[in-house]
Amino acid sequence: MGRLLKYTRLVLHDPMLAALLDEALEFPWQQTLLDAFVEWRPDHLPGKINAAERAIAARFCDPTDLNEQIALEDALHTLRVLFSKGVSDDKFTN
Repeated sequence: MGRLLKYTRLVLHDPMLAALLDEALEFPWQQTLLDAFVEWRPDHLPGKINAAERAIAARFCDPTDLNEQIALEDALHTLRVLFSKGVSDDKFTN
């Protein structure tokens, strides 16, 4: 099951779901995004979000193809929507 084995036991409890998520992680930087999404300790969340943002920013400088560029933009948008303080309605109109 690879990278998600630790999440399978702690969060997912479903080996088939973990296998699907493993296949869905097309790019290495996506693991940092998943780490932020599954972090349940509020005091650790800012560090996980920061790590995901840094990994995304690093890849924006040199994406390998159009699919990665789209995935990077989607990931950054998702981080901003899910983890911003005081989400406003205008974020959903862009």
